[in-house]
Amino acid sequence: MTDILPHQWVRAHAEADPDAPAVVSGGATMTYGELDRRADEEADRLIHEGVGPGDLVPRRATISVETIVAMVAIPRAGGVVAPYGPRRLERNGGSPGASAYAVVPTSGSAGRSRGVILTKRNVAAAVAASCRRLGNDATDRWLLTLPLFHVGGLSVVWRTLTAGGSIESLPLFDAEEAAGALRRRSVTIASLVPTMLRRILDVDPGPYDGMKAILLGGAPADASTIERALDSGLPVLQTYGMTEGCSQVATVEPGAARTALGTAGRPLDGFIVTIVDGEIMIDGPSVSPGYLGEPPRSGPHRTGDLGRFDEDGRLIVVGRRNDMIITGGENVHPSVVEAAIEELAAVRGAVVFGIDDDEWGQAVVAVIEADPGVERSVPEALTGRLARHEIPKRCIAVEHLPLLSNGKVDRRSVIETGIEGQSRAGPAT
Repeated sequence: MTDILPHQWVRAHAEADPDAPAVVSGGATMTYGELDRRADEEADRLIHEGVGPGDLVPRRATISVETIVAMVAIPRAGGVVAPYGPRRLERNGGSPGASAYAVVPTSGSAGRSRGVILTKRNVAAAVAASCRRLGNDATDRWLLTLPLFHVGGLSVVWRTLTAGGSIESLPLFDAEEAAGALRRRSVTIASLVPTMLRRILDVDPGPYDGMKAILLGGAPADASTIERALDSGLPVLQTYGMTEGCSQVATVEPGAARTALGTAGRPLDGFIVTIVDGEIMIDGPSVSPGYLGEPPRSGPHRTGDLGRFDEDGRLIVVGRRNDMIITGGENVHPSVVEAAIEELAAVRGAVVFGIDDDEWGQAVVAVIEADPGVERSVPEALTGRLARHEIPKRCIAVEHLPLLSNGKVDRRSVIETGIEGQSRAGPAT
């Protein structure tokens, strides 16, 4: 498995059993034979358009059959998969190199898009390590609810097509539809963020049976939600990962969920995970060599996450070093949201931060310098300017933002005051 890439496995599975289901979407099934044929047609078109070995091929990635076909076709044409979502990937110069398989966007500390280079070796090693931990095979059907411009969604495609299993896609997450898929056993594995899991349990508390695994990551999950899921028959396995690690880095072992509560399990095979000055560092064959247009990585990758190991060698993730907000499994950079708010004519300044929230993990909150009442119009005014998860759940208007002696906004004071105000007001909605 470690020597053959996902797009090559599609050809092998198509030759072995062309009628085997590959993708189920909207009640229609695409077989491996059809996927193989359509990917060949798309690859021929790309080559005709001039795509050659190592060329970056940007593609707007939706949860769709068309995107999955493209994810197979682009490497067949020799190109490098470059999926993107609301924002197109910034090239920043440079080439991904001959060994690249995909360049997947993530966000840097300044809020700009960065392209993580994932090599052929990274993808093959990550898929193999995941399979060894989960034991997925050709009999499994994986529920796809995560965006295909994030490594979590891409990895569902890569793992499933490598194993010869099938994908059941939900283009827009709907808790009732997802619960139905779990209830009727049309899927055996699912990748979810905690908010999705909570909503599924709210619309249908179970019991469920027949599931092999629910990979749960993207944001912290409280123990009560996990226990509720386990009691309902859903075998939740907490996982820790990132784009730079080609998705999974550590995952709770199947059958160990109750004894591993509060942890992300042990590192997957091949990963070298260490803690240096409280920060999680990762290395191994699945770890990216670096970012597009930037110098290659030297030494272990610094994750920016704080963590520790328990006495059983399971990883406990404590939090972030920086001020990134993680809401519903999505990363939000305050500087990006602040810039958008400050473009509004009625706003004089803004400070954005996250507060703990039972529904989203964190909720985005904005304190704005503006006249009273302006705060009510901000969320609607940001629609179309920002992704939905970036729009503040609550806005607070103040007459003046406090300043430091150098004229800059005193962010710490604003955040501390804002969190105290949120505590008095109750949770964000």
